[in-house]
Amino acid sequence: MSTLRRQVGALVRHHRERMDITQAELGDLVGKSMETIGRIERGATAPSLALLEKLALALKVEPRDLLGAGGYAAKSKKDYPLAKLLDRLAGLSDEDIDKADRLLTIAMSWKSAD
Repeated sequence: MSTLRRQVGALVRHHRERMDITQAELGDLVGKSMETIGRIERGATAPSLALLEKLALALKVEPRDLLGAGGYAAKSKKDYPLAKLLDRLAGLSDEDIDKADRLLTIAMSWKSAD
């Protein structure tokens, strides 16, 4: 089984669960069966580019967000604070993300000074 297929599947599952929808509901949104969504999430099959775009639209993310933003994005938010932080940043404007980045830089410099 391809690592990329597994990663795409894990990210589809992560974003579906983040939206609190079932495989059947996601399938309805993209015109596919629950079984097809399950196969994608397990990495048994890869979505076509057209389906990847539909999945991204339904999950309210960019298509690139389903192509491997890193292993942490596919894990439980409870276990991985970085995924929670990414969820919080995802809804911000570019300007607000820049502000958050500057604040984080300042906070990290204080930590380094200790």
